[in-house]
Amino acid sequence: MEPVTLNNRYRLLELIGSGGMAVVYRGEDTLLQRQVAVKVLREAFASDPAFLARFQREAQAAANLDHSNIVTVYDVGQDGDRHYIVMEYVDGQDLKTMIRQRGRLGVDETLDITLQVCAGVGHAHKAGVVHCDVKPQNVLITQDGRAKVTDFGIARALSESGITESETVWGSPLYFSPEQAAGEPPSPASDVYSVGVMMYEMLTGTPPFQAEKPAALALMHMREEPAPLAVRNPQVPPQLEWIVRKVLAKEPSARYRTAGQLAHVLEEYRRHSAQMTGQQPAVPGRPSATPPSGRHATDSEAQAAPRAVPEWLTWVLSGVAFIAIAGLIPLWWFVYQSYSALPTLPPPPTSTPLATLTPTVQLIQVPNVEGMKTEEAQRRLKRAGFSVVVDVQEKEGVERNVVLEQNPGPDELVPMDSEVTLVVSSPGRELTLPSVTGYSEETVQNGLESDGLHVVVEEVWSTQPKGMVVGQEPGPGTTVHSGDSVTITVSGGVDMLIPLEAKLDDLAILTGAELRQRTFQAGGTIALTLRWRALRSTDTHHIVFVHLIGPDGQLVAQQDVPPAQSTTTWRPGMEIVDPHEVKIPAGRSAGLYQLRTGMYPSGQAGSRLPVVETGLTTAEADSILIANIEVTP
Repeated sequence: MEPVTLNNRYRLLELIGSGGMAVVYRGEDTLLQRQVAVKVLREAFASDPAFLARFQREAQAAANLDHSNIVTVYDVGQDGDRHYIVMEYVDGQDLKTMIRQRGRLGVDETLDITLQVCAGVGHAHKAGVVHCDVKPQNVLITQDGRAKVTDFGIARALSESGITESETVWGSPLYFSPEQAAGEPPSPASDVYSVGVMMYEMLTGTPPFQAEKPAALALMHMREEPAPLAVRNPQVPPQLEWIVRKVLAKEPSARYRTAGQLAHVLEEYRRHSAQMTGQQPAVPGRPSATPPSGRHATDSEAQAAPRAVPEWLTWVLSGVAFIAIAGLIPLWWFVYQSYSALPTLPPPPTSTPLATLTPTVQLIQVPNVEGMKTEEAQRRLKRAGFSVVVDVQEKEGVERNVVLEQNPGPDELVPMDSEVTLVVSSPGRELTLPSVTGYSEETVQNGLESDGLHVVVEEVWSTQPKGMVVGQEPGPGTTVHSGDSVTITVSGGVDMLIPLEAKLDDLAILTGAELRQRTFQAGGTIALTLRWRALRSTDTHHIVFVHLIGPDGQLVAQQDVPPAQSTTTWRPGMEIVDPHEVKIPAGRSAGLYQLRTGMYPSGQAGSRLPVVETGLTTAEADSILIANIEVTP
């Protein structure tokens, strides 16, 4: 991207996020010399008073919140047609990415993240602000495990509840509450529900409800109950499942009222790990305090202690009991005399019992395997103790070898060793993949999808026009079937960062590089920007080398200089933008050249820092390959 500085202060360095209303850049506050995140309203909305008002409400709501688990808002401004918010830059990843990478999180880690989210959202609730869009994408996890809630983009002050917005559905369909799905104004209990959906996803790897259309998701939130946590993750303790069930109640009044209350309950659960919040151990002869189905014990009920019995009443009751027992003695004697007078009966002719007791049948839940690959579904069912029958059916437009239906259905209770029938998609219509390189992304995607193929798009740095397809997998001429996946590689243009992710010793990671062109003339200059992320502090000055290697493998040109910021000032997590220039000698022959880089301690050119991880590129002699460039005469 071309360098842009807002109001001569905030320099936009790179695009790091994009939403429907705004885009987010990593930037630099040139006045305070610190990294920031800058959220810029999309131009299409900048002239719309309604969107501007909504954007300003976000800034006002978030700027008044000061908490370690909320992304801090530093500034709000306007530069020409650009409306922006300047926020704290968080070096880490969002919770959604973490779940996608790991599948599901452990119970302890889920509790730790949820408590931090509740602390941040609970602080907002105390300030009269409802987030309205709590979801994993809006929870950033720092390198040291701290959770920060961001994007109060549709938050509204409770004091503004008189504003009529009944036609607006606030939130994201995967995570919003039943009342939000119904178009009703959200409340703090709505945020609590969304936190519960996040907990469910962290513990199982998937949200409780999934559907292709938002309307279907809305109906699920309003009418359906999620599958039991224990079915999707047997490691979840029953007490924790009970808490999540309460948080996911359809009625707001049945949930905890605020995120702060939920945090208190989770703290108590963690403190008494094996005991449900508010539950007392069951005593023989007394009813258990575990909240029964359809009714939840209140704190006062759970903590109520038995009343002391007066001493005089004890003596009276003892006397009454003694008289009652004494009065029964004549009756016992009469029964004994009558029984003794009965004739003795002979023993039965056989000891065979008159009836055979039916053994108890153990019922177990059928795992949900719909949507899984056939082999994975079979393994899971067999491990759970079921036999499997596969029914292959031809289905157009779906991925092959995937379970479409199962019978018995998910979560049904059946005897162990029961038979489960899987309806599996057969290979679809056979197709021969054409060559799609050189065409636009839209043309290729529409054409392949019309043949029933699933298209995956990967964007890369390229000097080809932005949006042009520059690669494909599988290659041309490959036989595929409708429902299969095809990956197309699309040019992101030269403004896109070349991803590298190469690690040098334990000092830094070369996350990427910017190179505005691939073809250079002999005698010209190569302008290159390296991007480093520091892993630790150091007292040693280091030198960055950039080498141009010719087609014959020989060094053609080089630049050895300190990085833009001395390594002695680096701190863990710091991002360093490091520009370089290398002059190509005049008269060089045409060909393919390599651009390589690395680092060494100042004055020790022969002691390069070892490349311990090559990431997305390659390395040779502790020299990292940035890109292959073409040199012309």
